[in-house]
Amino acid sequence: MISLYSIKKDAVFQLYEVDGKELVMFPGFFMTTKKGIVINKQTVFNLKVIDIKLSCPLVLKKVMNQYNKLILLLTELLVSDDGTGDSYRVALNQIEKFRLEIKNKYRSYLKQKELEMMSKQLMALKEEANNRLIELNSSYFMGQSNGKSR
Repeated sequence: MISLYSIKKDAVFQLYEVDGKELVMFPGFFMTTKKGIVINKQTVFNLKVIDIKLSCPLVLKKVMNQYNKLILLLTELLVSDDGTGDSYRVALNQIEKFRLEIKNKYRSYLKQKELEMMSKQLMALKEEANNRLIELNSSYFMGQSNGKSR
């Protein structure tokens, strides 16, 4: 059995006990904590925030942390001088992975303005990685064709 709680600023009220299968029916954002949160003398590690007003800021904070880490990683990958092009492929894969995660998990919690801001910046980085990969491939093939002339 799982306990559902309604949390208010001054008190915590237990609503009712439900089976784990019934809890899935409530739409919401799953949140895990390493330290746990104590509610009615019980330590809770996994939370499902059902209220949209509470979940939107939590999701935004989580997504922005992931986004900022991704931007740092992409910048590092694009600046690195890799002759094989692996760093550009990794950058493109990371962008696509992040985009799909946002689309599947967090889109309903984020505002259109936030999604557009992230999308524009990621598209610029994706275009830069594509251009560098194409440039690297074309210079590689040009070098091979010039060396094999008969």
